[in-house]
Amino acid sequence: MKFKYDYLNNRLWKVGEEYNYEVSEESQFTTSYGGQGFILDSNQPNHWINFTIYDRIIRAFYKKINRVNGEEEIIYYQKDIPREEIIDPVIEFELTEKDIVAKRDGKWMKKNSKKV
Repeated sequence: MKFKYDYLNNRLWKVGEEYNYEVSEESQFTTSYGGQGFILDSNQPNHWINFTIYDRIIRAFYKKINRVNGEEEIIYYQKDIPREEIIDPVIEFELTEKDIVAKRDGKWMKKNSKKV
């Protein structure tokens, strides 16, 4: 899954092979801790991505819902993008299997590691 995020103007695009799709302004929300979020599927409000801007990183946190045989599978992704590497306010990034996280003992951890 590829995205482009304009962190100065709070705009998000889903990047496809043939086109980019901008997520509408109506799909935006603010998280309880001040992050900016986007609902990615209006039929599934629990399918979203949010961004929290810190001094040194921009953290993307993505909740994906898969439906398999009528069952819901929820997968979480987290990616930290170092701000010192950002030249343009529009950052392009990809979430991959290595970015999958799970909550263990109250903390988000990479799927196959002990710390996030």
